[in-house]
Amino acid sequence: MKRWLGLIKDVKMRFSAMLLLLMFFCFNATAQLDWKLKKDDDWIKVFTASTPNSDYKSVKVECTFKAKFSQLVTYLMDVDKQHEWVYNNKTSHLLKRIKDNEMIFYSEVSVPWPCTNRDYISHITITQPTPQLVNIDAMSEPDLLPNKEGKIRVRSSRAHWDITKEGNDFLKIIYVVQFDPSGSVPAWLTNLFLTKGPIETFQKLRDGVSKVALAESKLNFINEL
Repeated sequence: MKRWLGLIKDVKMRFSAMLLLLMFFCFNATAQLDWKLKKDDDWIKVFTASTPNSDYKSVKVECTFKAKFSQLVTYLMDVDKQHEWVYNNKTSHLLKRIKDNEMIFYSEVSVPWPCTNRDYISHITITQPTPQLVNIDAMSEPDLLPNKEGKIRVRSSRAHWDITKEGNDFLKIIYVVQFDPSGSVPAWLTNLFLTKGPIETFQKLRDGVSKVALAESKLNFINEL
């Protein structure tokens, strides 16, 4: 009996180690993608890269603009206003506030005819590992709501933000997203979302954040130096 218990314990340990190793390699595969510059528009750059085990490219955006952490995070968490800045966003609304820095929301994306609109459910978490850095992680949770008629649910999506303080008044943003839009999507439409979409999104994000008053953007989980 002891021998069997020992074997089971050993298998569990090996399985756990294998999972940790797999997570490590998946993370490094993402970090070491071969990024190609697709758009350099003054203050913003857009890169794409082939993604292992996916037919769709990953997208990376790098930009810097004037803002405080709390201004940016406050604007990002106001999901009802995503239609003001997210490319082709039709509607968004909060589903659940888990913590002050964690929530789940629903969004619908307008897609040009003859394709079908996409919708997705995103679980977002915001952390501040150091006074100079804020991280945002978003992952799709496609099964939290039943599929809606006339829309295609995005099954796989992951995004990560590195937001670094640059001096007293500027933030440097590195945003990486990997997604599968599900269903049949023509190449011309995919390209719109890979290049035009990020440029327009971050231009509107910068403009929207600038309107958030500092006095209204105090967050208990964000430390402003």
